[in-house]
Amino acid sequence: MNEMIEHNQLFHMTIRVPKDQSAFTYFTFEANDGLCFYSTLESSLGEPYRDIDIKTHISMKEELERLIGVLSSAYPIEILKQVIVEDK
Repeated sequence: MNEMIEHNQLFHMTIRVPKDQSAFTYFTFEANDGLCFYSTLESSLGEPYRDIDIKTHISMKEELERLIGVLSSAYPIEILKQVIVEDK
């Protein structure tokens, strides 16, 4: 039963990156095709940062966190949200 529940879960994360690093962040997500879906939150447009909303299947959570860790060694990344949600 636990395995069945995990198949229907998504990992939802929101990160904040410096505006001048956002293009590289998007490029990195694109280069890791299939890892996650992401979008920029409109509320961060016009700010010196970009808030990026990210979703991935729960089975890819560790890989996404690893990638965020690698990126954060190059520039500051603030994690605003991390939750596991049921896929509907």
